Amino acid sequence: MFNPIRGGTRGGAAEFKWTDVKADKDRENYLGHSINAPQGRWQNHKDIHWYNRNKSGEEDAEALRKQKARELKEIKMREENELSIALGYGPVYDLDNLNLDSDDNQGTSKAGGVKTEKELELEQLEAEEKRRRKE
Repeated sequence: MFNPIRGGTRGGAAEFKWTDVKADKDRENYLGHSINAPQGRWQNHKDIHWYNRNKSGEEDAEALRKQKARELKEIKMREENELSIALGYGPVYDLDNLNLDSDDNQGTSKAGGVKTEKELELEQLEAEEKRRRKE
């Protein structure tokens, strides 16, 4: 009715070694066996983990991160412009004269610079009109 307890280990994480997988007859059953337990002539003198190494240095990685952030910011601004034009409001940003290196593009006007007196006046008139409608 009761089976005796089987001896040996049950594959605990503490006893696992990729070198043991290399010699195992069922090595193909392990995920990542070709990278973590390479076997044969094909892996000799090859950097199998080339994709995981940072050979260019930290400065290059930081510059790449900043460039990707700039590109993403530009894509978002272009999409916002296209959506605004499609809705009939006109462009939000002047992308020809836009400086994406600075982070202070939040308060930009439709021309991409600081709001002009005319735009401020228009905003005040709109605010007054809203107040009148509320009353």
